[in-house]
Amino acid sequence: MANSWRGDRLPDIVRSMASRPRHEALRGLITELLREGFGAAFSELEHERYLVDNSGRIDVAWGATVIELKSDLRREERDVVARMPDYLADASRGSAPGRTTVGLATDGATLLAYTLDLGRLTSIGRYDVDVDHPERLLTWLEPLLSPVPEVMPTPIAVALAFGRYSLAFGRAHAQLQRLWSEVGDHPEVRLKRNLWDGLLRQVYGDDVGSDALFLQHTYLTILVKAIAARVLDLEIGDPAEMLSGRLLANEGIVGAVEADFFDWPLLATGGDDLVRSLAAETIRFRLRDVKVDVLKSLYESLIDPDERHDLGEYYTPDWLAARVVTAAIPRPLEQRVLDPSCGSGTFLFHALRRLIEAGRQAGVPPAEIVETCADRVFGIDVHPVAVALARVTWLLALGDLVQDRPPTLSVPVYMGDSMQWNLRPLGASAEVLVDVPPNDPPLRIPAGLASDQHLFERALDELNRGLDTLAEPEAIRHAIALAGATTEDAAMLGQTFAQLKELYLDGRNHIWTFILRNLLRPVWLSHPDHRADVLIGNPPWIVYRHLSADMKDRLREALRSYNLWVGGSLATQQDMCALFWARGAERYLRDGGVLALVLPYAALNAPVFAGMRDGGMERVRVAIIGGWGLERVWPIFGAQSGSSTTSTCVLFGERDRAGPPPAEFDRWVGVLPRRDASEAEAAEVLAHMRAAWPSRERYLLHLHIGHASVMVQASFQGALFSWSMPQPDACKAAAMRRACAAVLVVSTSGRGPASSLPRARSNAYSCVELRWESPSHLIGSSTS
Repeated sequence: MANSWRGDRLPDIVRSMASRPRHEALRGLITELLREGFGAAFSELEHERYLVDNSGRIDVAWGATVIELKSDLRREERDVVARMPDYLADASRGSAPGRTTVGLATDGATLLAYTLDLGRLTSIGRYDVDVDHPERLLTWLEPLLSPVPEVMPTPIAVALAFGRYSLAFGRAHAQLQRLWSEVGDHPEVRLKRNLWDGLLRQVYGDDVGSDALFLQHTYLTILVKAIAARVLDLEIGDPAEMLSGRLLANEGIVGAVEADFFDWPLLATGGDDLVRSLAAETIRFRLRDVKVDVLKSLYESLIDPDERHDLGEYYTPDWLAARVVTAAIPRPLEQRVLDPSCGSGTFLFHALRRLIEAGRQAGVPPAEIVETCADRVFGIDVHPVAVALARVTWLLALGDLVQDRPPTLSVPVYMGDSMQWNLRPLGASAEVLVDVPPNDPPLRIPAGLASDQHLFERALDELNRGLDTLAEPEAIRHAIALAGATTEDAAMLGQTFAQLKELYLDGRNHIWTFILRNLLRPVWLSHPDHRADVLIGNPPWIVYRHLSADMKDRLREALRSYNLWVGGSLATQQDMCALFWARGAERYLRDGGVLALVLPYAALNAPVFAGMRDGGMERVRVAIIGGWGLERVWPIFGAQSGSSTTSTCVLFGERDRAGPPPAEFDRWVGVLPRRDASEAEAAEVLAHMRAAWPSRERYLLHLHIGHASVMVQASFQGALFSWSMPQPDACKAAAMRRACAAVLVVSTSGRGPASSLPRARSNAYSCVELRWESPSHLIGSSTS
């Protein structure tokens, strides 16, 4: 397709379509779109084609795609639903084998997509044309009409192709629902879903799992595993080989793809076909040309933005991750880097790209660069889907170097609990408890053995061999002892094998090797010989009041052990990210190692984080050596609509060093063109300055109170802002009128007030607490 047509003519077509033109005008626009946009030959297009039984006519047909033209879908969608099944059934008779027939209905402004699933009409997507971004119409249609491998994998292109409004997701989700109804109660499938649910409770501190979310995660995981295969130009013949990781293992790549919770569709009729069709969708992208963490955008496009906010899921923009990596890793060829909450792998991606660039500049051979990557850049996350994304992101970061890999390449990204909640003292040693849902006793693994990777792998091999032969527990105990385990450790694993054997005989198997190998990795990484020089990332931001009762108890006791628990009126503002700072430094960082974590802005100055800053932390010493204030950069986090309401900072620390924070910190100010701005765009608009380290923030606010709203003028950090907000329900109008000279005291719980943004936005006050004081109290204080 000529670039001139995209730039000159496509915008006009999209503008005309948005106006809902008359029937024949719309036909002309659609015809041009198919011919110029997707290379349809004039002879291939059929207009007003009669159905075989002469019961109706298809407006436009091209191969396996039928298009119904309407005047206004807001009124005529019911007619489409009634007629489309006949059109699709007719078209499927003449389509090529293995090609899915798809129906489109459009009035120009809106496109609706449908397919038949076992004879039932299923909606698989909707797109409302965007005159400001005409090229997105082609991106949305490409999964249907253009399987040509020429698409640049930008975040927007990937989200449009595979996100929750995409045709690919619409088709797959309908099929997944049908497959789930068939095998959802299978013992093995139920076990995998329960284990997944248990891990999510660790991630979010509450019960958030649902069947709908499990299906979304299944879709995502299948997709990213297919992407991993495409990076290596591998043909996907056997879906089971792809999902289990055998396809990549045969090429010498281990750890990038593993059998996990999400291969359950293979147990259902048609599951193989679903996996193949999803894999086929990925062929259009030039995957070795990625410049950023595109899989993060895919995840964000599937999960509701407000839900991600409530769960503490703030995925770091690439421009910020790249800057943190540059500052924290000055010697990338030498330093060992760990992200203990790696998410989709954004920090891993940029750490690898920095290492690769340093290796090339130093003249290091390509194969040696790849080996260094595997030995230097590690990730952990307890979220099973995040790990699947991060592993493939790690592989994508290699780019063309993936062709120069050594004979065996192990991707060092693990599904594990970096906070080690299940590590329990056992005499002079410790053990790791692995939950067995729904109510079985936990599996017990000796922590000492788990910290020896070679011995632990040999023990796992013995457990697997024992299950294959239904061996006796005593024989397994003896074999593990011969492999080098202590008498006590071998005895414990003999007992664990007895439990595994019962699960095997009960049909709840084929997952435990994956679980044990991954969940024990944090123990190995916390061994003094394996600790990192740099701990980097963006840990979960989940405040105490949003946790389950059980997780509240755990967090409180853990923070107390580091002397970080504040309690009192500030107890509800304690945050999980503080534990990542303390426990991460204690268990994963070498003496003199550096932390660089993206945190709420409150970490710089709020009383609830004082223990992190003032040197009062126990069990491990960490001195603050630097900080970045990003509270005046917008947008960074928040809803995809751009209503970024979360103030942010980056905190740098050094282990086993004492001292107060520096007198000054770095501050950036500016408005980004979008939340996922590029590094170049961020560099162009962000201004840098040095400023005094922020003390506990104080805001001077004056209120002008009307009947329906409040006009607020605020003096904040030397700047004056004004904005309006609705009258709070908690304050009666009469009381507000009497408080004309009162001062609003804002407690933002780490979110940052609207005045911290270059553009004041009233919706930043969705969680503001209000209290009214007499006119003599002219200064209000904030805990943020």
